[in-house]
Amino acid sequence: MTGNPERLLPSRAHNRRMAITFAAFREMHAAKWRTYAYVHTGSRGAAEEIIEAVFARLCRQWPHALRRPSAGSYAWSLLKEQLHGWAADRRAAGPAPAPFSCVPRPASRGFREELAALGSRIGFYAAVARLPERQSDVLVLHCVIGYSPGQVAELLGVDEQTVRARIGLARRRLASASEDQRSVRGK
Repeated sequence: MTGNPERLLPSRAHNRRMAITFAAFREMHAAKWRTYAYVHTGSRGAAEEIIEAVFARLCRQWPHALRRPSAGSYAWSLLKEQLHGWAADRRAAGPAPAPFSCVPRPASRGFREELAALGSRIGFYAAVARLPERQSDVLVLHCVIGYSPGQVAELLGVDEQTVRARIGLARRRLASASEDQRSVRGK
């Protein structure tokens, strides 16, 4: 190899920029992702462990993540992978809390109205848990956690129209579930 091998090593300034961008990314997403993990695990401790594992892995892979078309969607895939691993471990260990059993009050007004239409928080979140994963994710990220449709699109690596369409479809399915629930109670 010819030339100066030190020029291939990252400079201190480069390392500092990497550390700053990673810290900013973590600051922007960690609390919301912790809520997402809590919603899916029912355990604050498990949520914290999952988030720490995701961000530790992401920190090691940060330069790679930044070379991806979307660092956010790459990081999101790490979170989903960690959650799926946790769920698989829990299934092997025995019963776990139901997903969405611990959700705080929904963030958006429209979501609260849908909750009222379903009659109970438990019924509502049971209906959300029955949605296809993509619809459930956009609904939770947007309506419970408070990401904008554009932010959800960035995380999931899709365009904003796709997110809006999935939210609309999910809401229609929830409305249908609400109708079904009302007709069962009325019989």
